[in-house]
Amino acid sequence: MEAFILLSVRGDHTKSAYKTITRVSGVKSVYAVTGMYDIIAHVESDDMDTLGDLISMVRTVDGVNQTVTCVALHV
Repeated sequence: MEAFILLSVRGDHTKSAYKTITRVSGVKSVYAVTGMYDIIAHVESDDMDTLGDLISMVRTVDGVNQTVTCVALHV
């Protein structure tokens, strides 16, 4: 499964959150972006349970205020 996690980060935590998220197992790429969100992480997992665990890990990163997860559909 592939998904994109959109993250809002508190204050000046973008750089430290970015660095921490890049080290999380299952995260394939991380981008600091402009607009409504501060960071977008592309993640992969074997199943929904693993994806849930991965999202939980990302949500606990210091400075992360809010996340929105978009599961990629292959059509």
